[in-house]
Amino acid sequence: MRILVTPRMILRPLKFEDLDHFHAYCKKPNIGPSAGWKPHETVEESFRILKLMMSEEDTWAMTLKSSDQIIGTVSLHSGNLENALANKKEVGYALDDTYWGLGLAAEAVDAIQDYAFQVLELDAILCGHYVENIRSRRVIEKTGFTYTHVEERKNYLGIMVPIMMYELKIETYKEKKKNDNQT
Repeated sequence: MRILVTPRMILRPLKFEDLDHFHAYCKKPNIGPSAGWKPHETVEESFRILKLMMSEEDTWAMTLKSSDQIIGTVSLHSGNLENALANKKEVGYALDDTYWGLGLAAEAVDAIQDYAFQVLELDAILCGHYVENIRSRRVIEKTGFTYTHVEERKNYLGIMVPIMMYELKIETYKEKKKNDNQT
């Protein structure tokens, strides 16, 4: 797994030493539900989920350069066979609310875009958010994604809920990078 460096963060592989900080933000009642999962109830539950995430190839711990402490996660996954066959992956992220509003999620998503298009040579990246998750919508729009459709997915309670879906195609990414380099 490649370590990704942004202006303020290091995106690195998850490790067992992350457990305490991982559990500390994953148990908060406003983190998981906005990202599609229930708040962690015990350290053991966080351990099982951390271990599962560690086994996934493209899941990174978000850490500030000033500290190796995990403040969130960001991942890139196919999600389904249709996406895999179309050379697309979906980005997902969760960030400790202590760090909301600082542009860190957008910074992480930008780094994942670079990795996805320059290293993995994907044709497109997808991203989605719950309709009511305005913060996530702002991250998605800020990082250049274009709204495509609404789809229904089961949330952690097993209830079908609408997800606003967005896509960033390689052509749009290249144009975005060209514009970024001109400023």
